Amino acid sequence: MEVLMYKILLFALALQAVPIAKLPLPSKTLRDTTNNVIVIHNDGGNMDARTTHQVLRRRRLSYHYFIDKSGKIYQFVDPKYVAKHAGISWFDGLVNWNNFSIGICLQGRNTTPYTDKQYASLQSLVTMLHQRYPDSRGKPLYTHAQVAFPRPRKKDPGDLFDMTRIKVDSI
Repeated sequence: MEVLMYKILLFALALQAVPIAKLPLPSKTLRDTTNNVIVIHNDGGNMDARTTHQVLRRRRLSYHYFIDKSGKIYQFVDPKYVAKHAGISWFDGLVNWNNFSIGICLQGRNTTPYTDKQYASLQSLVTMLHQRYPDSRGKPLYTHAQVAFPRPRKKDPGDLFDMTRIKVDSI
């Protein structure tokens, strides 16, 4: 019982450390949570959260989370639901990555550097997601460029994204 209470306390503390604003996008399809992986994107236009949210609604697309240049995190879709972020996708023998992956979008373009605050918030969010979905620990983070099919259809988050700045929890 003490171990369970300790885990709940850690999860609650992690949630407090990652303030998340909610701008919900519709999704009613439950995500397959048996193979949790995280896919990193950028918005391609260096747009703020509200503008990105509006564009996504018009295009009937979505991300689970959006991190702006100041490091503020927005939740567009609860990660228990499918977000339409990966599009036509195939990588490592797996298809339709929307069904099991968590999409995180960084404000920016492939040709602009990401801020230290974005990296710090991304690290906090990844840590929180590893706590919520323990099977995601130890798995690499993927980029949209890696999973989009056919390659090289997508290039985000771009060559300026430094994957080594994000530490993935091990099991």
